[in-house]
Order: sequence, then C-alpha cells, then structure tokens
Amino acid sequence: MTDLPKPTYIIREATAVDAASMLAHLDVLRSEPGIHIITQPGESTFTVEDEQRFITTLNNADNSLFLVAVDSENTVIGALLFQGGDRRAVQHSTELSISVQREWRDQGVGTALLSRGIEWARSSDVVKRLELHVFAENARAIRVYEKLGFEVEGRLRHGVFREGQYHDQLVMSLLIDGDPL
Repeated sequence: MTDLPKPTYIIREATAVDAASMLAHLDVLRSEPGIHIITQPGESTFTVEDEQRFITTLNNADNSLFLVAVDSENTVIGALLFQGGDRRAVQHSTELSISVQREWRDQGVGTALLSRGIEWARSSDVVKRLELHVFAENARAIRVYEKLGFEVEGRLRHGVFREGQYHDQLVMSLLIDGDPL
C-alpha cells in the first residue's frame, strides 16, 4: 500500500483578491457544529466588497497582519489575523484570531500560521503584545498557544453564549521583547 501524498498549502499575506474565498471559508466554519468561533451562521453581513476593504485596511496598517493558508487551488483553508489597536495608547497591542478548516486540522497549518505571525510581530517596530480569547474547553488550541509562548492572563466566565449554552473564554497573551512599553 502506498502512502498518499500530503495535501500542500502555502501561507501568504491576504490580498483583496482573497475576499470571496475568505468569506466562503468563514461560512464553512460557522456551520460546523461545536466550532470555537463567536459568529454564528447568518450573523455576518460582510459582503465581498466589505471584506476587500477590510483586507486592504489591515494591509496598510503597521500594527496589523492578515495571513491566509491556501491550498493548491488558491482556496483559503486557514487564516490568521492580528488586528492592531487604532489609538496610540493601544497601537502596540494586537488582537489575534485564527481559523483552520476541519479537514486541514492536525496537519500543522495553525501552528505554521501562528509561527509566521509571531515572526512578523518580532520584526515589527510597533507590535509588543499579542492577545487572544480562546474557548476554555479548546484544549488543543490552548496547548498550541502555550507551546508558542502565550500565557493565560484570565478567564471570562460565561463570555460566550453559543448553541444554547454558555462558554468560558481564556484571555492569553504573548509579550514581544519583554514589557509592552
């Protein structure tokens, strides 16, 4: 029996051309039962044009980054977003969100996206703090974040109500080069 080749993907910065594929990616995730994201099916009102503007805005900010993982057909299968604060007092801090489609999980896509994002943050003159919220029951994601240096700062009890029940969230962060200021 021959081993099938592993599917391939590349990680790159998102462009406005990725808007439709990114929205399709999010639609797939939102419909997945038990998914650890906040937006539920039917809640997003973003159009392709809105997503194009959003990507362009982030690409023009010194403290934000939008990466996509795309398959061999250039379809988004994962994404990482660092959205930096827009006020001077918080411009050093970015909020992180990450998503990987189910069939691509456990293949290193999420870790590769995070590693690339952290590398970008370390080379930034602006970014000094990466912050994220993660469902407290998402042990797999928490292990990956901790492996990459993130630490738990606190718990948001009943922070999310999804699929008929409350979920706690953990606030985690990674400081870049020590103290944020």
